[in-house]
Order: sequence, then C-alpha cells, then structure tokens
Amino acid sequence: MLRPMLATAGPVPRGDGWAFEFAWDGLRTLADVSPGGVRLIGPAVDCPELDVLVTARRAMVLDGTLVVPDALGRPSLARLRRRLAVPRPSPALLRRLPLAYYVSDLLALDGRSTVDLPYTERRTLLESLPLPGPVVELAPSFGAADGATVLDTAARYGLRGVLAKRAGSPYRPGRRTRAWVETALRRSIEVVIGGWSASGVLVGEVTRAGLRYAGLVRDTPDLTAELAPLRAARSPFVGPGAPAARWVRPELVCSVTYRRRTAGGRLERPSWDGLLPGRSSLLTPSVVTPSVAPSVAPSVAELSAELRRARSEVDALRAQTSPHFLNNVFSTIAAYLHTDPDLARELLDDVAALTRHAFRTDVTTVPLADELTSVEHYLALQSARFGPRLRVDVRVAPAALPRPVPLPALHLAVSHLVEHGIEHEPGGGTLTLTCPPDGPLTLAASTAVRPESLPLTALRDLLGLALTVDGPVLRIRLC
Repeated sequence: MLRPMLATAGPVPRGDGWAFEFAWDGLRTLADVSPGGVRLIGPAVDCPELDVLVTARRAMVLDGTLVVPDALGRPSLARLRRRLAVPRPSPALLRRLPLAYYVSDLLALDGRSTVDLPYTERRTLLESLPLPGPVVELAPSFGAADGATVLDTAARYGLRGVLAKRAGSPYRPGRRTRAWVETALRRSIEVVIGGWSASGVLVGEVTRAGLRYAGLVRDTPDLTAELAPLRAARSPFVGPGAPAARWVRPELVCSVTYRRRTAGGRLERPSWDGLLPGRSSLLTPSVVTPSVAPSVAPSVAELSAELRRARSEVDALRAQTSPHFLNNVFSTIAAYLHTDPDLARELLDDVAALTRHAFRTDVTTVPLADELTSVEHYLALQSARFGPRLRVDVRVAPAALPRPVPLPALHLAVSHLVEHGIEHEPGGGTLTLTCPPDGPLTLAASTAVRPESLPLTALRDLLGLALTVDGPVLRIRLC
C-alpha cells in the first residue's frame, strides 16, 4: 500500500535548489482517483466531498491534506477532528464544518507512476490538472522565494510552518528523508497560572481588566506542592471561557510555547516550558478576585452582590439576544435531538458559549477576537436553522484580532443583518465580514437590507459607535 513521503524536522534550508510550501494543520491523505470513484489511502474517514474529484476525468493518485478552516480561514485541527468524528456526516454538519483537500503532490497520472520524476516535473503536471475547486485546491508552491520570507508569511497568518522540498528530489513513499524539511513555528510567552485540573494547568494573560483565560497546558510536571498553598475559592479569570478547575491565587508565572492563537484569541495547544521563580504576575489587588476560604460561609453582603450580578447578567442576555432567536434556536435543537444527536450537542455548546459571552458585565470593550468567537457561535446556530440559505464569508487579518471593540457591538450588528435582512429573503443571502490589519471592520449582506429595519440609533448610541449604511452594507469603524 502506498504511504505518504515524510519530512525531516529542521530549520529552513538556505541556498538554491529548494521549493517551499506551507505546512497545514490537517490530515495527510493520499487520494486514488479513477472514473469509478475516489479511494482514500490510509485513514478510514468518510469524506463524501472528495467525490467531486471524478469530475476531473483523469486517473491519478494525489498527495494532499484534509483541512477544515476556522473563522479566519486557517486550517483548524479541532474543527477537523469534530468533522471526522462522525462516520456518516449529515448535510447540516457538512455545511457547518466544510472539508477541503489541499493537494501538494502527484504520485501517478493516467496509470503511469510519477514518483521517480523530480519534484519540479511532478509539480508542473499537477498544475496542469483541472482540480475541482473550491473543495479541492492546489496548495501554493514557491520555487524562487527565500525560505525565511515564506516562514514569516506563515507566521503572519497563523499557519503550521513551512515544508521545503528539493527541486530535483523524487517521491519516496513511506520514507522520511532530508530531501523534505519541515520547519514548525513556535512562540514563547509568559503566562500566569490560575488553576489546575486532572488535564493540566489553566493559564491566563494579564490585561487591564484582570487575568484573561489563555488556555490549558497539558504536559506539565506535578505542581501540587507549588499550587496547593495558593488554593482559592473563586476563579481568578475575568470573562468567560475557563473550564471548571481547582482555583489558585494568580501568583505563579510560567513560560509556555505555542504555535498560534485560535480565532478566539487563546493559545492553541500550548506546551510547558517551566516555572519562572521570582517573576511577579504584575496583578494588583484591584483586578484580582479575592479568595475566600472554603470553610467560611458567604456573608449577606456577598450573597447580595451575587444577586445583583445575576440580575445584570440576565439584563445583558436580554439586551443581546432576541426571544425570536432563542425560541427558533431551541426548536431547531429539539428537532436535531432525534435526527442528529451529535449536532444537537454541538449546538447546545454554542448556546452555552454565547450565553457566557453575553454575561460579561465587567468590561466595556473586548478584543475583536472575543467578539468574533461570539459571532461564530451565533452563526453556527443560525446556520443550523437556515441551512444553505445562510452563507458566511469571514476574512479577518490575524493582526486585527487584538484590536478593542465595544461589547457587544459586533454581535448586535451581525444579528440584526441576519434577522432583519437575510432571514426574510426566500433565497437567503451571504454575510461578509472583513477586517484588514489597519482598516475598518466591515459587515455586508448580499440581500436588500432595509436601513429602517436596523436600529441604527441604538447601535450608534452604544458606547459611541460610528455607523454608516451604504445600501445593504453596514460599516463599523473600530475605535
């Protein structure tokens, strides 16, 4: 059985004679294509989307990577796992987690093996094939570029890294050789420990509002001796996202490495480097939730504060989510409980995440990444309702993710474009969300959204937003 050729890990090669490709977060797969169908060689996964390869009307064996993009268009391993975990994916799941196949090499064409040809010749043959996009895409290759420049580009867009291939190298199935060199991207950051569980330690980044949850570090040593004396009754993290854990006072600083940030701004698969003894977390008492000994009963004042907080959270949820939306969403989930339980469970998770985001009453602005995550959950719920009638195109530059936006401006604008525009069109429409590194965040709907149907006065008044309407386009300029 054919197996993919493997790369050796190492720094980006220098000198002439190399071609460079991006390394993708996905599942490496060989596809044997014939007029009778498509057979995936290797993983036992169900990918009906790849049946379109037969339309190329050529017999061929391709080497590529199965990917599922995130909200920023970057391949996401987490989304790919969710997609491939379902043996017989429903049409709703196929729409929600669209699979793509990035083709990078050619092993056979029209019954003839091409493995002994040099990479440059295999690439020329591959580029001549009519691959059926957008499900099947030809992965870019840079034959005359500087490898360091390609690596910088990969880092800028949050990709896995760079794969260098010798221009004259043959394809050696199943072998790992120095003819292919993969350079993975890793970054280092100092974070503060806020809790721990059986899975690892929960870490956060210091912000003006307090400690913001950044992710779960799994490969840690036993830190019981260091963390037990710091036990606290409440989470030190501000905002949503942190899973249940044993909380600690945020005093220990550690170093972790990670490859990139998720669409929500968290660290993706952070790895443990070590504690940084003597390093201050720089958190002041004014932004740290005070710990309460578990043996002490809460006072009347504390209970009153909790009641006020609960009331403000309910008000926040009512302000951001219409009863019409909630009723329709829960009706949709109830229907899926019998026809697609896995999707129903995912949609309930989306509801919970959306609610947690609405409960943020401690801040008035959040990073764009946080609002984008909330919008992603909202659109996932609406997509389950509308099916193919709702199409979404999100193009946000990674450099724009840390920019502050008023809470919940983006969510409100997106929901009004969907519920007052696209929902009422028989054929639905496309919601486009774009944000370049230095330009405004722009929302556009492909339907004839009526300006009078949008509560622009309320949106303009909300935290001083500057809004303009140009036909069906609602533009939000970030502060």
